[in-house]
Amino acid sequence: MALVVRNLWVKRGTVSLPGKTVPFWGFAPSDTALPRLPGPTIEVTVGDMVFVVLWSNELSERVSIVFPGQRSVWVMSGLWGVRKASPQYENGRMVSLTDFLDRSAPGPIAYVFNATRPGVYLYESGTSPERQVQMGLYGVILIRPQGYSTPTDPDYKTAYGAGTGSRFDVEKTLVLADIDTLMHEALASGEAYNILDYSPDYWVMNGRSCPDTVRSDRDPAMPSQPVGSSIAARVGQRLLLRIINAGFQNHTLHFGGLVGRVVAGDGYPLATRAVDASYEKTAITLGSGQSFDVMVTPAGPGEFYLRDRDYNHLVNRDSFPGGMMTRLDVAP
Repeated sequence: MALVVRNLWVKRGTVSLPGKTVPFWGFAPSDTALPRLPGPTIEVTVGDMVFVVLWSNELSERVSIVFPGQRSVWVMSGLWGVRKASPQYENGRMVSLTDFLDRSAPGPIAYVFNATRPGVYLYESGTSPERQVQMGLYGVILIRPQGYSTPTDPDYKTAYGAGTGSRFDVEKTLVLADIDTLMHEALASGEAYNILDYSPDYWVMNGRSCPDTVRSDRDPAMPSQPVGSSIAARVGQRLLLRIINAGFQNHTLHFGGLVGRVVAGDGYPLATRAVDASYEKTAITLGSGQSFDVMVTPAGPGEFYLRDRDYNHLVNRDSFPGGMMTRLDVAP
């Protein structure tokens, strides 16, 4: 077991989408770095004690972090010491799903949990989540099995450990989301926005909309969107797609004509040494907050386009092609 500390700062920024620059709120990995969409990935190992420290909040409203799928989250702050994370109320009304940090409050505030179960999970704002998650305050937590990095261990390069059918050669995390640019512009300028008017006009993978999804990682033209979505593999390699939906809408991700085997859902493996409940699909539907781990083993070379099966989500402001689509390049 190790003690793992990950530091986050809440900042305002902009993201580059095809034909438009959009304001957003995001988590930054340092006080001098730009915020990211999605936020920095937190990668830990089962058994680690994880401290996620929220150092400052430059927004004019409160911000907090919740960790769906993690058990017994505790909070540490200079004002209140150590206590179990709990909803916050004012005048009998809940104002946050957990302890929050005001812009004027003396930070930091640390959220503490023990990584007990491997899988792919979200971390996201727990204060006004209908506004702040849409604005970009979310990221991914990857929890590895204990023997993941040891070549002689049975759990080496598995998502869920030996006997779960999750051993892979290539891994790619795809964070799906939808963006309503009118909402972003209104909230960034301090204007009111009725969430019932929510109407996305961009659909993204890892914070990028096609054709930007296939551009390289750390592209200088997109400093707040450093992770691309393109995938490279060879024939016969086991490709593990770790797909999680941070958006508000349902999304059905089509595997470009390939067949995938669903090996886990929401952090629970479907196969054990005793029973194999994994199943094959050519596409998988994810609700808001849902995740699936899908194993794809290409039998032949080619270009395969992974995309949202809803063609209305393959546009950038009504311009086709675009949206939630990326490319898998399979070499001989």
